[in-house]
Amino acid sequence: MGTLKLEFADGEVLEYQLTRSARRRSIGLKIDHSGLTLIIPARATVADAERAIRAKITWIRGHLARLKNAPPTAPRQLLNGSAVQWLGQPCLITAPAPRSNVTDNVLALASKIETPEAIRDAFIRFSRATARIYFSQRAAHFAPRMQVNPRRILLTSASTRWGSCTAAGDVRIHWRLMQAPPAVIDYVIVHELAHLKEMNHSPRFWAEVEKVIPDWKTYRQWLRQYGAALHG
Repeated sequence: MGTLKLEFADGEVLEYQLTRSARRRSIGLKIDHSGLTLIIPARATVADAERAIRAKITWIRGHLARLKNAPPTAPRQLLNGSAVQWLGQPCLITAPAPRSNVTDNVLALASKIETPEAIRDAFIRFSRATARIYFSQRAAHFAPRMQVNPRRILLTSASTRWGSCTAAGDVRIHWRLMQAPPAVIDYVIVHELAHLKEMNHSPRFWAEVEKVIPDWKTYRQWLRQYGAALHG
């Protein structure tokens, strides 16, 4: 049925997409980067859709706000001038440049980089080199507080995990996390350090995490929602 508008008493106007489905028996709501969509049964009316919106308006506003503040989707190719996330902030890639650094929300990669493949490779090299130092520093900050002693802080490129920990004390953190907000990185590091005490996800394990990161659930949810947007 296309785009419709619903006006509220306070003057707010909410745009939404309305579609019908002969298979549906109830009204469904979907929110993505294109906005709010309602899927209604074949015999339902626009008034039915508006009642559903009003009943769920707090949930709808919350999800729309989170999407508005979400990191942008990673570009398929990295080019000179592409935007990426760096420590949770938008950062523009510039190439070539005389040396690798991050200043004024600009990530300047090494010189003589022209093709998208070369820029991507340079971005990954820079991310990994920086991650080794940053992750080690943050682990050194948290380890004494948690009374643990990791053997090594390493990088990982695993496709399904942001981090891991072995019984021998090796902690691995994904280099792509350099693009995430610092608080999210700290959560992942603390999560893996906690495994040095509890090699499981039992209540005792989460209690160890919560001692250091009380709002860990917020950062875990961030990774679930926005982790796929990190370039790599």
